[in-house]
Amino acid sequence: MKRLTLVPLAALLTIPSLCLSGKEDTLPNEVRWVRESGEYANLCRQTFRLAQGAVREQIRNSSGQKIAVVMDLDETVLDNSLYQVERHLQGLGFTQDSWSTWVKREEAGLVPGVKSFLSFLRKQPVRIIFLSNRMDENLTPTKSNLRKLGVLRTDDLFLLRIDKQDTKIKRRAEIIKGEGRMKKTGSFFVVAYFGDSLGDFPASPEDAFGKSHFMLPNPMYGKW
Repeated sequence: MKRLTLVPLAALLTIPSLCLSGKEDTLPNEVRWVRESGEYANLCRQTFRLAQGAVREQIRNSSGQKIAVVMDLDETVLDNSLYQVERHLQGLGFTQDSWSTWVKREEAGLVPGVKSFLSFLRKQPVRIIFLSNRMDENLTPTKSNLRKLGVLRTDDLFLLRIDKQDTKIKRRAEIIKGEGRMKKTGSFFVVAYFGDSLGDFPASPEDAFGKSHFMLPNPMYGKW
């Protein structure tokens, strides 16, 4: 059986625009769009900028409740497109083991515009809750990656996935009811949700998007 050779990380990081002997031209269009297009970057920045006014409005209408903003991590805060590049150049797809290895490398970047938005949130009377399907066993490297990128605060809350039964629906309910892992912190009124797929949001009318729900573009993977 022919062995697959891993592309050295140094090669990926030191050659501008992924000029790997012309292999950048073989990347799927959706990966190239995320990594190279101005359209992707500006759509993300636009979403976060427009969200600021909406979040302020939601806070004004929160009636003094303990409030939170719930954010997905991957392709909402953290840019994992380099993982997609590496797997494509190796001729491989997604696996949970390879993903876990990537997470432990702590090399994800930031989605355009999210750092400024998180800085805005830090000035508001809200708690940030990162609700992600990353496995809970990878909480430490996830926090370390965010810390390296300058977007982690010690009072941030994390609800990562424990097992297949630990759905985002279940974890969102814990936030609203102050149950399970949220028992110590108590319940929160969520003024905004951010994600890159519909599964990141509670079932809501379509007009919630742009008011309390904010979607980031991610053509690289998902359930459609």
